[in-house]
Amino acid sequence: MTEPADVSEELLPFSFTGRAGEYFRIWIVSLCLSLLTLGIYSAWGKVRKRRYLNAHTRLAGSGFDYHAPPLAILRGRVVALALFGGIALAGQVLPIAQWGLFGLLLLLMPWIVVASARFNARNSTYRNIAFGFDGRIGEAARVFLGGGALALLTLGLAYPWYRARRARFIIAHHRYGVTSFATDLRAGGFVTIYVLAAAMIGGAFVVLALGAAAIATIVGDATRDLESSSLGYALVLGLYAWYVAVYAYVRARTFNLMANATIVGALRLRGTLRARRLAWLYLSNVIAVLGTLGIATAWATIRVARYRAASLAVRTHAPLESYVGDTRTLAGATGSEVGDLFNMDVSL
Repeated sequence: MTEPADVSEELLPFSFTGRAGEYFRIWIVSLCLSLLTLGIYSAWGKVRKRRYLNAHTRLAGSGFDYHAPPLAILRGRVVALALFGGIALAGQVLPIAQWGLFGLLLLLMPWIVVASARFNARNSTYRNIAFGFDGRIGEAARVFLGGGALALLTLGLAYPWYRARRARFIIAHHRYGVTSFATDLRAGGFVTIYVLAAAMIGGAFVVLALGAAAIATIVGDATRDLESSSLGYALVLGLYAWYVAVYAYVRARTFNLMANATIVGALRLRGTLRARRLAWLYLSNVIAVLGTLGIATAWATIRVARYRAASLAVRTHAPLESYVGDTRTLAGATGSEVGDLFNMDVSL
């Protein structure tokens, strides 16, 4: 006997109302001024772009706000660039020192994760209520350093478990006002995702090997090398396209998995990203950006933002007005900028 539907539950979809033309003007002005000021304006450009994207991401008729101070971002960016410059210089002067700086960066990872999440959350609001992040550096060290070490020692077999621990740490320590996030995320979903992704990559290499052997037979050594043949280039391009498709599959499935496990009071998220749709967006965006020498970057950003918003919704049993804010505190931008520069993914 099936249970009756919960008529008290309300489904609130996200939407994105931004336009490529409007965002392009912000993007191109930020790019030009950043070049003219040797990168100084990039902090202001980052805030303008983030503010536009957040404001046009809407839920129940209201957009999100981003309040990060550009000067704080600039200071954090200077520290990040100094660290990056030190690593690069050490590699030219004293290679062993470079490894020491890499080790330092690794030890700083828990602080970077916590500081970045705290800064981004504290400077994001919805209906004048700020988000927050209460994760501790000690716990982050156990999750990111301990879990990462275990994933390496097991040659990647423990990576899905590590990925689940990372996601649980980030989600569960966020809050909206005084309401803490919760999650019922399990590692089993990540195991399925990464096993299938590994199978797809393995199958691609098998096809590549068979294709290379067939092309070598068709082309023949007397004609020209395989690397210079058009068939060889087509095979390599096909491999890159397949890699993008696998990447889109992992991104879509992990997005849905984490969204569906995120609970905020009487609210639960629902993610419905489709891997094929996301793969097409990625592939067509790469072609457009390369074909226009970067001019289509703004258009590509808007396309992805619109689809991601359209694939996210909120299931709730209580009105959004029932959430209560708390007293805002300051958070530094250094960790966020170091994480951005070294491409550390600490997002949900």
